[in-house]
Amino acid sequence: MSSRTIGKIVSIGVNGIVAEVYDSLGSYVNTVDGIRFVGEVGSYVSIYEIGRTVIAEIEAVAEKSSIVNGRKLSKANSNRQIFLNLIGEIIDGKFFFGVSKMPLIFAEVNIISEKDLMIMLEVGNEEEEMGDGNTRALLLPIGESVIFSDYSVKVNIDKFFGFHFAVFGNTGAGKSNTIARILQNIFTKTDYSARGAKFIIIDSNGEYHKAFKDISEINKQIKGVSFIVDSEAADNKLEIPVWALSADDWAILLHASEKTQLPVIKRAIDIARIFYDKENLDNTIKNHILASTLLGIITSSDSSPSKSDKLVAIMAHFGTAEINIDSPLETGGSLKQAISIDFGKMKNEEAAIKFLTQFVDQELIGRVSTDKEVIYDLAEFAQAVEFATLYEGSVSSQRIQEYTATLITRLQTIKDGIQGKILSKTQYNSLDEYVAHFVGNWQIIDVDISSLDDASAEVVTKVLAKMLLDYVKHKEHKADMPINFIIEEAHRFVKEDSYYGAVGYNIFERIAKEGRKYGFLLGISSQRPSELSKTVVSQCGNFIIHRVQNPDDLKYISRMVPYINSNMIERLTYLQTGNALVFGTAINIPTLTRFDQARPATDSENAKITEKWYIE
Repeated sequence: MSSRTIGKIVSIGVNGIVAEVYDSLGSYVNTVDGIRFVGEVGSYVSIYEIGRTVIAEIEAVAEKSSIVNGRKLSKANSNRQIFLNLIGEIIDGKFFFGVSKMPLIFAEVNIISEKDLMIMLEVGNEEEEMGDGNTRALLLPIGESVIFSDYSVKVNIDKFFGFHFAVFGNTGAGKSNTIARILQNIFTKTDYSARGAKFIIIDSNGEYHKAFKDISEINKQIKGVSFIVDSEAADNKLEIPVWALSADDWAILLHASEKTQLPVIKRAIDIARIFYDKENLDNTIKNHILASTLLGIITSSDSSPSKSDKLVAIMAHFGTAEINIDSPLETGGSLKQAISIDFGKMKNEEAAIKFLTQFVDQELIGRVSTDKEVIYDLAEFAQAVEFATLYEGSVSSQRIQEYTATLITRLQTIKDGIQGKILSKTQYNSLDEYVAHFVGNWQIIDVDISSLDDASAEVVTKVLAKMLLDYVKHKEHKADMPINFIIEEAHRFVKEDSYYGAVGYNIFERIAKEGRKYGFLLGISSQRPSELSKTVVSQCGNFIIHRVQNPDDLKYISRMVPYINSNMIERLTYLQTGNALVFGTAINIPTLTRFDQARPATDSENAKITEKWYIE
């Protein structure tokens, strides 16, 4: 028996592995590596066998009283049992997660040596030489081990930031601080700095500006920017190209019904792309849409003055060279004259109908659609919605105006509200131009959406994500510009959603499945993991889990997260603020980690109640 031996295995079964601690041992032993406690929950032990060393974690300790002739002896003769969870095995100086076979009954259990601990915890070389006296970082220190003093927990950079990751925990458990601290640690290296990094943070609570506004003081080669809705600086103002919004995006913003209002939105997008396309000199489709709409208005049951006003308004905004208020008629005079009101009636309704009918092409009805990228502003889109309403009324049901009244009201509210400040025409002529400006030459991009309502915030997040995915997919070299897209309060946006809308997919689930091969990686942070998309969580390769106490969330984590057992789940309920369980592809074993305070800190302190209550 060596100085490290503390007991032997006495049970191997369905209830796990149980070892008994030798009676002669007290609470600690003196080893060549120093004083080590016996039976500390969360610590590691080793079981030596021929050809391998099995590593296990102590997950529980219990007292077992000795029984002689059916009678319990006194406390002085009682001994301890430790319950073990097998972690992995060391073979030929290399650690492997998981075990090939169970250890043997009565095998000795030893406090792990410093050598074995290092083999188990280390994830590779920290740096690589670049040949010019500088080094490139391979590992990133993220915190300190809670169990093993003076041990710095490091993750493999490629395996952590090259995969999707998730950060879970209750409010106040330290999620935002953890993310801020990790990112700050990335940029402390000054030779071969992480100048190629791109971190985009969807800042739901406006917490990160404080942590990164002076990032250049940490490293002069690193730049950060905050995009804010009400920013007075043009370069920092959060703007989303209104012409980039899909039918699904508008459906979310406008709370559109799927059967009656969504078709109008889709048609409005088509109309905007067709009529605001300055490069399209062929007016065939334009004239068909315009003529069909005008005919629908003329033949409707509205009063003549109302119909005349609508006709003039439509042609004022969407008139073509062939169809406009000054178009000449065969009967003489202009279209304007024909639809003018005389004694409550249009002067020459029949002539107007005859003129417009020649532009209607029935073969075009099902083909009035385009995917071409066309630039337009919010006011122009609003006009397109009104036009689409009238057009749908002309080709389907005249009651469509009744169905879309609330839609148009909501759109007007958006124009007049904070969303209208975001949805912009922008100065850029394409999505690629816009995205290139957005990512710029910054390493940290903080998108502050704290002032937005849930629907607007969801649209901004989804649109940015889709634009960035399309951007990296179209780059000449795959994964040439990795982007880590970190979403705070992810349960608001990355939801378990059975409705995929008009495009037929959930953008975050698509990113989770496809994004990694293009270098577009998700980072999701949430206090309610049970509300997240199962598909997205299942694709995460690394997890940082702070204190979680809600039973539904704990159950969800146990089902969805690999490598996690019931003991780990139980441990999550009482973790201190700032401590978290870290595990995944970037680290050998699940490691309880203490994260230092971010410097500068995030703006996420709890309210000081007594200080605010009890005042002079």
